[in-house]
Amino acid sequence: MRRRLPTRAGFAVWRDTTRLRIEERLQRPVRKSFLRLYHERHLHPTNFVTGTEADRGRASWLGVPTWKLPSDMWVYQEILVETRPELVIETGTQYGGSALFYASVFDLLGAGEVVTIDIDTASVHDAVRAHPRVTIIEGSSTDPAVVRAVRERAAERRTMLILDSDHQQAHVAEELRVWSDVVSPGCYLVVEDTALGTEYLPGWGGSLAALDEWLPAHGEFRRDPSREKFLVTVNPGGYLIRDQQPETR
Repeated sequence: MRRRLPTRAGFAVWRDTTRLRIEERLQRPVRKSFLRLYHERHLHPTNFVTGTEADRGRASWLGVPTWKLPSDMWVYQEILVETRPELVIETGTQYGGSALFYASVFDLLGAGEVVTIDIDTASVHDAVRAHPRVTIIEGSSTDPAVVRAVRERAAERRTMLILDSDHQQAHVAEELRVWSDVVSPGCYLVVEDTALGTEYLPGWGGSLAALDEWLPAHGEFRRDPSREKFLVTVNPGGYLIRDQQPETR
């Protein structure tokens, strides 16, 4: 008996199913290998030094170093364009490269402001300090006075929140407690560096543990895996959107 050849439609289904199966199988090891290589080369604590030669090896925006993956930066651009927050609150500033990036996108959109908070702002680049859309606040992101002052700026404004300061579990948990409700419906809460302390980047870090403990009690937020579409991200499971109405869990 002659074997029937698959139809074109049948072959397409087989091809797509096989491709998805292979992608799922390869996703974790590929992401793990890339993150470890990138972390060792660009972000490892032994490389936390300043100076022209050191900074040249890192990603930068308009000449200002930023300790973020380019793929995550691109996703941030898409989020800002799609959700149009009036205010981005960022905890953790370092040189200010990411704050300058968000402000540059707001320049193109014609509206928007960035408030960035760090316990030590001495390293912030002059270009960031000079940008009219960026406000730099020195202090702990969990200091009640800092929280109160920034929340006043966010009142009645469409607000997005990015947590990227101290990644120890207790600190991230406190940031989630004092900041999360400032996020507007339809906007994003991003908990950065959730890959730290996991199988991807074992060792120090507790962002993901803090988020996993906090999220079940906050049905108004849900994870958005579509923001991990470039596969490599240092924020796996860390992109959350606030729904218009709380979701029942």
